[in-house]
Amino acid sequence: MLRGGRVIDPIARIDGLYDVVVIDGRIDAVERAGSIASPEGATTIECAGLWIVPGLIDPHVHLRDPGFPQKETIISGLRAAAAGGYTAVAAMANTYPVNDTPAITRYMLERARAAHAARLLPVAAVTIGLGGRELTDFAAMAETGAALFSDDGIPIDDEAILARAFAEAARVGRGISLHEEDRALTGHGACNAGAVAQRLVVAGIPIAAEARRMRRDLAIAVGSGAPVHLAHVSTAAGLDLVRAARARGAIVTCEATPHHFMLDDQAFARFGPDAKMAPPLRSADDVEAIRAALADGTIDMIATDHAPHDPIAKHRDRLGAHFAGEDEAGPLGPGEADALATAANGVVGLETALGLAIDLMHRGVIDASRMVTLMAAAPARLLRRDGQGTLSPGAHADITVIDPHRAWTVEPAKFLSLSRNTPFRGMSLKGRAAFTIVAGEVVYSLAGAGES
Repeated sequence: MLRGGRVIDPIARIDGLYDVVVIDGRIDAVERAGSIASPEGATTIECAGLWIVPGLIDPHVHLRDPGFPQKETIISGLRAAAAGGYTAVAAMANTYPVNDTPAITRYMLERARAAHAARLLPVAAVTIGLGGRELTDFAAMAETGAALFSDDGIPIDDEAILARAFAEAARVGRGISLHEEDRALTGHGACNAGAVAQRLVVAGIPIAAEARRMRRDLAIAVGSGAPVHLAHVSTAAGLDLVRAARARGAIVTCEATPHHFMLDDQAFARFGPDAKMAPPLRSADDVEAIRAALADGTIDMIATDHAPHDPIAKHRDRLGAHFAGEDEAGPLGPGEADALATAANGVVGLETALGLAIDLMHRGVIDASRMVTLMAAAPARLLRRDGQGTLSPGAHADITVIDPHRAWTVEPAKFLSLSRNTPFRGMSLKGRAAFTIVAGEVVYSLAGAGES
């Protein structure tokens, strides 16, 4: 039993002090605080001053397993997710081997069961080997457990293949998540095209690299009538395209990441490879546009795009001296510029996303109910998770208990993730997960959060 916390559930239209009773892994009752007795023999968690919300769901993570155990494993990634308040995460297909066969999906699910942490929702590749030429067996992958389809990290260049993929996804009742990038425009770019790229003397990536491909894919989506999900939208121009496509009847959802709504490209000049991702950090105006879109509903959900990398992949040996995170770096020599351009893209995010989302609340950008929609209810809809994203009686007892006032500092050395590539190190935040509960079982508890 969870007693006396502020229950926030936009689907059930609840926001107030309640007790939550869990029996056999399901929500049994949600009643006004103090109105029901704790069932005999039940464990009780005192939640006064805490928030009780539907379990957070991340629609976009990379767990690197199989294939890259030095970066992350399914077990380490799911434990990191639980520490961040996530009860489920959608793991992308760019593993080695690629998750393009039922055998790989089954392996991922088996490893997840051994973690006793967050749930794993496999994302199947759209095309075999992420090669963009031949579709995977959508029906077989969905039947095995694929919650979503994506070649994330690699845009689907062939329009005919994409149109067929939309049709197949609609047929099996799953969504497709697209990485929107015109690689002809990205080139050898290391960061957003603009003043920072010029100061560092590195090639820049223009906004058009996202917008041009997004415009094409949304046109195909409108014509097909199929639903489409856009990963990590990073620009005001991209958001305008989403709005326009919806006005024309497209069924389109989109996500934003904490690094894109918290940081602009000035952070790249400080953190270099640890702030390098695709799409890159954009301008301050783009950051403001993303925050506004999180508030007004244009952006449907928050995704971490958790992308763990080891120091070798990030070229820390060649670049560490230039990017200490304290001062902005100056011009790079040709060798360093090349090392930066070829460093792996991505940052870890599972253990910082909730604190950064709550920071948006402290800034007055969103309220608590909107945050829960962005991080639980909307991802549950995208991933077809019936019985999740809400605390309604009968739903799965996947619950995140949040201490909104807990002050903490981002210390990568304390991450449960195996990787440390974050541009948020040293940042002071207020708010984090106190308990993470999956199917009625506490899989993570924060030191100092009392249980009786």
